[in-house]
Amino acid sequence: MKKILLFTGLICGILIMSYPKLTTAYVGGSPGGKTNSPLDGSNCTMCHSGSLNSGQGSITISSNIPATGYVPGETYTITIEGAHPSYTKYGFELTAESFGTKVGGFTITNSSQTKLVNNNNSVTHKSSGTLGSATKTWTVNWTAPAAGNITVDFYAAGITANGNSNNSGDNVYTDLYSVNEIVIISVSEISKTVNIYSNENNIIMEGNQNLSSISMYNILGKRVFNAQKTQLPYTINRSNFPSGIYIINSIGSDGKVYNNKIKLN
Repeated sequence: MKKILLFTGLICGILIMSYPKLTTAYVGGSPGGKTNSPLDGSNCTMCHSGSLNSGQGSITISSNIPATGYVPGETYTITIEGAHPSYTKYGFELTAESFGTKVGGFTITNSSQTKLVNNNNSVTHKSSGTLGSATKTWTVNWTAPAAGNITVDFYAAGITANGNSNNSGDNVYTDLYSVNEIVIISVSEISKTVNIYSNENNIIMEGNQNLSSISMYNILGKRVFNAQKTQLPYTINRSNFPSGIYIINSIGSDGKVYNNKIKLN
């Protein structure tokens, strides 16, 4: 009988000692590879109960990258926000990928609350960076990759936790945030553009180049105006032309052809 009681006590002791490790193992951050990205292939539901992206909470990614796109090699701030109306503990993991490759470089800006994981290809929370009231925000710097005209996808999986010291009742959410590389038009390309508009009296052609010829055609294809060897900007008196749609064909001194459509009211 004493042996049975001793054995039972030993088992209970092992269970009690192991329980916190099972339920709070990742309070100090994701083990890595749990962002729900194509490369990582998994998310926080591997360790936390609950259905993915259900409930009242959310995880969102944002940045200060302009709408025009990121500049290769420049550094930007990426913001991750967890939200839940009644939960006060949060966690996350963030990564960046493009065409099956981890891209860019993360730099920790708040070492007391965040850290690098997954061979420095991801960012996650620390135990001291989990508390929030209805929301929790983390930031990290990301340096864009070298030029390559690519789209970068940021993936994040996040936890909103009820703080009951185990993984039951927690919610897992994911987000995808995509940015493009900026398209830069060189000065030489801009200078080779012919812009045309009209006002009450004139048709104005703008640009920064020499033209070998300008021809203007009405909707029936009849040429109604012609000029040779001109320098932009150039003005055409519109009083000779009735209302309608016209095509202006201009040829640069380099042989490049420009076709513009204009409507005269």
